[in-house]
Amino acid sequence: MRTKKILLYFLLFLLSIPLGLATRYFPDYFPDVISIYGGDVLYATCLFFFIRLLFPATELAKLTILSFLACLVIELQQLYKAGWIVHLRHTFPFGLILGYDFVLSDCICYAVGCILGVSIAYLMERSWVVR
Repeated sequence: MRTKKILLYFLLFLLSIPLGLATRYFPDYFPDVISIYGGDVLYATCLFFFIRLLFPATELAKLTILSFLACLVIELQQLYKAGWIVHLRHTFPFGLILGYDFVLSDCICYAVGCILGVSIAYLMERSWVVR
């Protein structure tokens, strides 16, 4: 069962990446609210799935809090404007991971994304999918 759970969260992690990128790079295919906020919501959901992948036996509530706090730390580091990190943020992989500018609405999106992730995890772990 543990291997099945890890594989499932790995697949969810991999699936959330292109979905999140699609909301940014193809906004015309999504409603405005999803194209604006969907990437941030899926960023947090992706991070939740990744942390669940690493810690499959930990309580969902603890992982949800950990995921949200990690998202907040990443968002708050965007207030740091040293030249080297600003340059680093403008490279493709680090721009996606670290973000560019602090936006308060992102924190709300991260909360929604963590709730989405834990909801999916709860439903899957209580159903036939992971048993």
